[in-house]
Amino acid sequence: MSEIKVTVGVEVTQKEDGRFYFNLLAEDHVTIESIRSILAGGLILSILAEPTPEGQAKAMKDTLDYMNKEFVSVDAFADLSGPSLPNE
Repeated sequence: MSEIKVTVGVEVTQKEDGRFYFNLLAEDHVTIESIRSILAGGLILSILAEPTPEGQAKAMKDTLDYMNKEFVSVDAFADLSGPSLPNE
């Protein structure tokens, strides 16, 4: 069985005005869906790296709170067809 190794990264630059600029880094053949899946897997591993269940729960809550804050409104996605979003 052969191995396929894909590298995905995030480059962050903080400008003098305090703003952060993010760039996704991946090979040209990697789809945005694959990038999301790979980064989500890495995020999950970083949460599981917390040594206690309490630490994992806090890391998960902090992550979800941050993601909710970054989007203008989760309700903006309500008109999309497909499965319902959590808490609907």
